[in-house]
Amino acid sequence: MTDIDLTPDLDRFVRSQVDAGRFRDLSDVIAAGLRLLEEAIATQTGHRDHLLASIAAAFDDPNPGVAVAVAFDRLEGRHARRVSNGGQP
Repeated sequence: MTDIDLTPDLDRFVRSQVDAGRFRDLSDVIAAGLRLLEEAIATQTGHRDHLLASIAAAFDDPNPGVAVAVAFDRLEGRHARRVSNGGQP
């Protein structure tokens, strides 16, 4: 394995994890950290790809949504009708 240099704080953390019996040795702690890093990167990449695909689909949608002003006008009209009907839809 490649030699690594840890800051004093990280060295204390690693030693505390080994001393507590959570890991067998330094290599196990580093391997666990790298697995978490790999998972985090994969999750971020997957989330980013999903977000970009959603944005692209929204732009390609043949039935675009309603403008915000129109949506609020409709909601205000609906609310006004409920108020005038005594709270009934």
